[in-house]
Amino acid sequence: MLLPFLYACSSPKLQSTPSKDEAVSIHETEKEEIKDLGDGWFEVKGTASIRNITPEQAEQKAIANACRTAIQYYSGVEISERTLDLQAVGKREVLLDHFCALSTQTTNGIILEKDILKKEIKSDGRNLIAVVALKVKVGKQKGRKDPYFNVSAQISRDIFKEGEELKLTARFSKDCYVTVLNICSDDMVYLIFPNKYRSNNFIKANEVFMLPNENDRAMGLSFPVRLNEGKGEDIEMIKILATKENMSFPI
Repeated sequence: MLLPFLYACSSPKLQSTPSKDEAVSIHETEKEEIKDLGDGWFEVKGTASIRNITPEQAEQKAIANACRTAIQYYSGVEISERTLDLQAVGKREVLLDHFCALSTQTTNGIILEKDILKKEIKSDGRNLIAVVALKVKVGKQKGRKDPYFNVSAQISRDIFKEGEELKLTARFSKDCYVTVLNICSDDMVYLIFPNKYRSNNFIKANEVFMLPNENDRAMGLSFPVRLNEGKGEDIEMIKILATKENMSFPI
């Protein structure tokens, strides 16, 4: 099963991307601490800087950071790297000399249960830090890896004005069943595909999947981005599940 994540922001007006010198790693403030409680249970702490984000957003980052630490501790991390070396010479002059390396890391763990033990705001002398202590139960995902089962996906924009239409495009390397979920900041999850207009979610290998597609638009189906009541900006997540066997969700 493949689980690519696509994030999108919604705001009444467009926002600029933070410059590099504004970016702060959540690892710069305080290292995560983890305690093995046995039987897959861990007590773990996560942190995040409250800089250019709200305390609530920093708290969610700290929780995600703690969960990632627990999964990596329990399951280990698999690292793969691809390198590319391009050189071109003409008339005894170097025209092109590029080298790049792309590293990726994956784990096969999953959070089964999660309880927040403590959350607080601290200061490191420069920034305010959200600190969250969790008790989590971690398990390993079942099944064997299929390195030839891949998905590439993108949404029409990273940042939306309220009312703009979200468009999703994806391609899958093997025949599969596709489910698309919209996960909102208020913890509500909406099934946007399959739906009552397109109930068949079987997609052939290398077929371009679009949501909405031309038939959807002809029926008046679209996915405009809306802010939750009382919010001037928000972050939501589009989650794509590609499975070799069909998963049944209520439409």
